[in-house]
Amino acid sequence: MPRPTRTGDALRRHPASTERIVRDEPCPGRGYAGGAAPVQRLTRKPERGTADRAALDALLDDVLAGTLATVVDGRPWCVPMLFARDGDRVLLHGSTGAGALRQVAAGAPAALTVVAVDGLVVAHTTFESSANYRSAVLHGELVTLDDADRERALDVLSERLVPGRTGEVRPMTRREQVATLAMALPITDGRWVLKARSGGPGEPDEETTAWTGVVPFRTVAGDPEPAPHALATGAPVPASVTGLVERWRR
Repeated sequence: MPRPTRTGDALRRHPASTERIVRDEPCPGRGYAGGAAPVQRLTRKPERGTADRAALDALLDDVLAGTLATVVDGRPWCVPMLFARDGDRVLLHGSTGAGALRQVAAGAPAALTVVAVDGLVVAHTTFESSANYRSAVLHGELVTLDDADRERALDVLSERLVPGRTGEVRPMTRREQVATLAMALPITDGRWVLKARSGGPGEPDEETTAWTGVVPFRTVAGDPEPAPHALATGAPVPASVTGLVERWRR
C-alpha cells in the first residue's frame, strides 16, 4: 500500500519497515492503494441531496474558505483554507514548509468540506428549528502543480479573492512562487456530495402561539480600512477593492 512521504519527526517516530509481509486477503486500503474509490452517498436526510453539478459550482463560487482534512500519522488532521474553483478542479495553496500539507500533496486521500449558512429557521420548538444551508464534501487525492501551472493557479486564487488585484501590484517573484505549494483537487463524479435545505419551518403539530419564520443570513463587506502605510502615502482605494466591496454588499 503506498503511503505519503514521512519527513522530520514523523519519520523518526515511525521509521520505514524493513520487513515485507504478504497476506492472502485483499488490501484494506480501498480507494487508497489503486482500487476503486467508494462512491459517496448521503445517509442522513438523503432527500436533501442533489447531483446538480451547477449547484455545486455555485456553492464553490460563493464561499471563500473550506476545511481540508486527512489523516497524518494515524491522527485526524484538518485545516481551514482559502480556495478557488477552476473549472473541474479546486485550487488550494499553502507554505512548502507545512509538513502535513506536503503529505496531502504527496497523494494521501483528502476531503474538502464547504458550507454556507443562508439562514436560521425558527420553529415553534427548539427541537423543530433548523437552518437553511448549502454544504458539500469533495473527496479525492490532491495533485501538486508544476511550475507553469502553479503560476497561473496562484493568479486564479488571487483573482478569485480580489478580482483585478493582480493587475495593480507587481507579479510574484520566483522566490515567492517556490515557497508556495499549489495543489489541485479534481472534482470527480461520484466523489462529491451536495446537501441543501431551504424554506421555512413546518406547520406546528400542536397548539402554539410562538412566532415562527426564517432569519436570512448573508456575508456583507464593510468599508475598506487602509493600513498605516497607505494612509501615510495617500494611496487611493484601488478599483479592485471598491469592486470587491460593491460585490459583497449586494
